[in-house]
Amino acid sequence: MPEEAAPAVARTTRALALTGLAAVLLASAVLRLHHLDTESVWLDEAFSIATSRTSLANIVAENSQDVHPPLHYFLLHYWGLIAGTTTWAGRALSVVCSLGTIAAAYLAGARLRSRATGLVAAILLAISVFQIEFAQEARMYALLVLLSTLSIYFFIRLLDESSPRVFAGYAIATTLMVYTQAYAAFVLAAQAMSLAWEAWRRRERTIPAATRWIVALIVVLAAFLPWLAIFTWQFSAVQRGFWIAEPEWAGIFAPLFAYAGSKAGLALLAPLAVIGGICMATPRARDRTSTMRAPLVVVLPWLLAPIVLPFLLSRIGSPIFLSKYTIAASVPFAILVADGIVAVRWTVVRVVLVTGIIALAVPPLQTYYSTSRKDNWRAAVPAIEQQAQPDDLILFYPYFHRIPFDYYRQRDDLVERAFPLFTPPPPPDGWDRTIARAAGQHRRIWLVTLQGDPTRAAVVAEFERRFAERSHQKLQHIEVWLFEANRRVARNP
Repeated sequence: MPEEAAPAVARTTRALALTGLAAVLLASAVLRLHHLDTESVWLDEAFSIATSRTSLANIVAENSQDVHPPLHYFLLHYWGLIAGTTTWAGRALSVVCSLGTIAAAYLAGARLRSRATGLVAAILLAISVFQIEFAQEARMYALLVLLSTLSIYFFIRLLDESSPRVFAGYAIATTLMVYTQAYAAFVLAAQAMSLAWEAWRRRERTIPAATRWIVALIVVLAAFLPWLAIFTWQFSAVQRGFWIAEPEWAGIFAPLFAYAGSKAGLALLAPLAVIGGICMATPRARDRTSTMRAPLVVVLPWLLAPIVLPFLLSRIGSPIFLSKYTIAASVPFAILVADGIVAVRWTVVRVVLVTGIIALAVPPLQTYYSTSRKDNWRAAVPAIEQQAQPDDLILFYPYFHRIPFDYYRQRDDLVERAFPLFTPPPPPDGWDRTIARAAGQHRRIWLVTLQGDPTRAAVVAEFERRFAERSHQKLQHIEVWLFEANRRVARNP
């Protein structure tokens, strides 16, 4: 190719890639907005939206008692001033973050390997049911994966550039990331692992890049200082006991199944990811001038750290491992698969592979859109309010079910109270005193629980022994009993 023609070809390639990315983003928006408001909010979403409607001071107070930093709630607060405070609006913020993730993944893939790799990675993320699920939830996970991808993107550039703009980009993205979710620590661990790996191989070459990263990290830590004491308390509280069950050893592969969407999908994607990893382990000509000669030095820790580290911590300490928390690792997985596809020499085969992946994504998407997964508080609350009489008592077990109930509540003439037992029964004061305090002088008592809660059986049984059961309703994961106190039954001795 003549030397003077190279810039024109590069411009054409760039224009085609950006056009393709725009088409991917448009399709992604359609998939993420489809049925956005079909399902009711569940507990965590209700907490997020309700908390964001309050003052910034109250958001800080609420989050200091929770396990998550406050950034998502702050953004949701100001987003609500623009887009409104409806369920659709609350989830739309996550849609925007998810679209940003696709664009950021394209940039990271292009930086690490090529525009083709970045574009194919964007396609994989666009059709991922895992990504779509959290793009349609008013929680911080879509924001976490966006900011973690931006942090890695600027980390890659920071290793080779001393530009103040890149330094600022990394410091801002990473600071926002650590204020979003605790798993941000594992993304930082991945970056440290990348630098340590390369320093072990080429110490002198790595020193300037490591220095820039350490200085940037000091800026991030300084920005995080206002929340550090609270984070330390939250971490110690989680170590004393958390609600997540200890994972089985086979559970370490659960995130990969979630990213792939199905066993058949993983059977196709996993070999392609291995091929992509092999390709990334081999330096190319342009990588020889980079601090990280082989892109795998960045991508592999980025994939493994958010999965393996919390998994191991969950095996030796308080469990903190859930697939949704590892969402940051879904982007390097897509980049590895994309590079495996791009490595195939024949265009027809590449097209067939992408088509096959899209075809395998269709059944999980159909199941996702057609299955009711969330607790249907939108239907349960009106059902109770239509049948309730003034001064009826609504009793919640456990206490936090009051949050989604109040999200949809319309009537203000009903009394709400939490049933205190949330530990293995019996209660310390005995059933009689505990139930008497909870029920008070109310004649009609609505007991609201979730079907999946195994601890509710003992509570329900004790109420059935003391009061007359008037109705029992099951409303998509939610169970509601109406008891009356006018006809007593046998008490405990």
